[in-house]
Amino acid sequence: MMKAVLFKSPMRFESFLKKLLEYGIDVQVLDFESHQWLDYDYSGADFLIYYPVFKYSSNHPLALQEIYDNISFISERYPELLIYPDPKLSRYYNDKYRQYLFLHANRYPIPETIPLFSEESVHLAEKKLGYPVVVKNRFGAGGGSVFQAFNRRDLMAFYRMSKMDLVSIGAVKHMAGLARKRAFWYHLLKAKKAYYPFFSFPVIAQKFIQIDRDLKTVTCRDKVMEAHWRYQADPSMWKVNIDGGGTGVWEKVPQEAMDLSIRLAKDLEAFWLNVDLLWDGRRFWISEFSPVWHHYAYREKPSFIYRDDYNIDVPLEISLDLERIIIESMIDALKH
Repeated sequence: MMKAVLFKSPMRFESFLKKLLEYGIDVQVLDFESHQWLDYDYSGADFLIYYPVFKYSSNHPLALQEIYDNISFISERYPELLIYPDPKLSRYYNDKYRQYLFLHANRYPIPETIPLFSEESVHLAEKKLGYPVVVKNRFGAGGGSVFQAFNRRDLMAFYRMSKMDLVSIGAVKHMAGLARKRAFWYHLLKAKKAYYPFFSFPVIAQKFIQIDRDLKTVTCRDKVMEAHWRYQADPSMWKVNIDGGGTGVWEKVPQEAMDLSIRLAKDLEAFWLNVDLLWDGRRFWISEFSPVWHHYAYREKPSFIYRDDYNIDVPLEISLDLERIIIESMIDALKH
């Protein structure tokens, strides 16, 4: 009988536990909020699963502390233990600057990008990228920490806030804008947590690419398991995240996008990899990547579109069952 360690998490824990038991796997449940995990002997386990959620808010530098610290520590102590999410990618998870360094060094197609290291970098970004320019906080997910700067004053404000210079008109406007957002009050009143209002150095300036859709791919080793387009709901949207109003469409995926995703997974030596690709009508650009992703279940949202020309080998009924494909990939890896 295979043995697995499953860590408690606010999301998907019960569904992972149910699926593991359905496969007849002996499950040890641990919790990072308890000290038991520190002294547990992981040498008897075949694999470990922890589906993380962002603590505080996704732009907090320690939003994924359990991954950065605890999962990395377990992996170092037990290098033969199979772990989801992939420990090889923990240093890149939700860190747009580290992702940029890897993608830039390996000459991947990314929008022209300039990290804002200094005021000179701000002037260089203005000269090379023009306006509007996309500004990305170092940490953040779901498009919530991605902004547009329309002039030098905007761009300088983002840079100054990343340096913790909050005595500026730009910082005051940013804080006031946060206080007007529903997400700010949701975190504060319902979740009892303050939304992290600061930026982390270095923020990234990126050339604005006009798109009406992007593509999300999920690879397992050297195979694309699932991919879907995210279309803007109306022409005023410049970000197409589904949680921000975009529409998911499962239709034909170009081979170029699949090849690019598989190449990236191989270079990262990733077991599982989620890749976000921008499509400008001529070519694909890598926006970011992650060892963890979220799936809506098959036919879960009636607004999603499923077309007959969808060309990924794995049926959607299987690939959109996230717990199933992760667990089965672990079992298959151990068997082979």
